[in-house]
Amino acid sequence: MNLLQIYQKPSNAVLLHSRYYVEGALFGAGVSPEIPMPDVWLPWAIKHTGKIKNNRQADEITDALFDYFKHCLQLMKDNKQALPDYCEFEQDADNGNSDSPLSQWLQGVLMAHSSMESVWLNAWKLMQNKAPDKAPALAKKLKHSLSMFTTFADIPLAKEQALKRGQGDDFQKNLANIAKSLPDALNTYVEVSGKLAEYLPNQFETFVQKPVT
Repeated sequence: MNLLQIYQKPSNAVLLHSRYYVEGALFGAGVSPEIPMPDVWLPWAIKHTGKIKNNRQADEITDALFDYFKHCLQLMKDNKQALPDYCEFEQDADNGNSDSPLSQWLQGVLMAHSSMESVWLNAWKLMQNKAPDKAPALAKKLKHSLSMFTTFADIPLAKEQALKRGQGDDFQKNLANIAKSLPDALNTYVEVSGKLAEYLPNQFETFVQKPVT
């Protein structure tokens, strides 16, 4: 499932941030240790709220975004989260580009993480109070995942930073191999969030409604 259908209408697409960015942002929202309410993450998708024509268009966009958000939550509940198909790293295409589908998707994930930072920090404090021995390993895992996301969200900037450290050649040479670890970094990111969520009181597992029996 993806958001392609609503982006196929120019009248919708012009109101929204890029599809790749929005899909990354909604995935990032779902990874948060405490699942945010729609009024938190819906504005992340919409670029021009004042230009929505009518309630019908607003409902069409909102329903699609909400369905995709629930889809992301279900994937994580089933431990089937994965990078979207369009997030394949291509050395020649992505090397000097911060607007590739992969980069845009990761920019959305990182924006969501930054926006939910207070939730992450709160969960982290609760975990440290109850299980301080687990903190170093989780911190290392989270730092690694975020570092990977940051690198591929803006490869030109990452290259510039590597050059300043005198590691430009190694960075360039190893970039494709590093990219192969992105799926593992994503799984680790979801795993860390799940561990932190265990220490939050009254945390609902998901917004996905159970079927009525």
